[in-house]
Amino acid sequence: SAEGVKKEAERMSKLIGELLTISRMDKNTIKTEFEDVDFGELLNFVCDEQIEINTKNISLHRDICENIFVKADRFMLARLCINLISNAYCYGKDGGNIFVSLKQDSENVIMSVKDDGIGIAKDDIPKIWERFYQADPSRTTNENGNMGLGLSMVKWIAKCHDANVKAESELGKGSTFTFTMPK
Repeated sequence: SAEGVKKEAERMSKLIGELLTISRMDKNTIKTEFEDVDFGELLNFVCDEQIEINTKNISLHRDICENIFVKADRFMLARLCINLISNAYCYGKDGGNIFVSLKQDSENVIMSVKDDGIGIAKDDIPKIWERFYQADPSRTTNENGNMGLGLSMVKWIAKCHDANVKAESELGKGSTFTFTMPK
């Protein structure tokens, strides 16, 4: 069907885009432009967009503090947020929930994405940051062209921002990804 061809073309286009980004990451040829970014505004925008494009019956809840500004590359920070939230949809369960939060303390800005989906086995957590790794391909809903590149990109973007990202998860209970960036 024409719809099927269109979907497959979009999937390939997304994959090619990700591979190009990764190739540039490897060659260190990505031009980063750091500027003052309203993190809350950016995160709300990404949440709105993800709600619109995801067809799964999953509720997205947000607790996003306003007026949190960071020195960041806007495009990369958006990519990191998109990858974490689209992953939560991808591995979420029907009728499930995603919780997105953004807050700050005296030293850090902390963004987290939590889901109540399929979760990740303890032994697999260190491996999820590797390229092309998928914990269990048979349980992956591949309609959004997930090729196991998203988290390696998230890790790299965090590194570019002198930030870190960690995953906590329990099989069958869900996962929480926390991105911590120094102020």
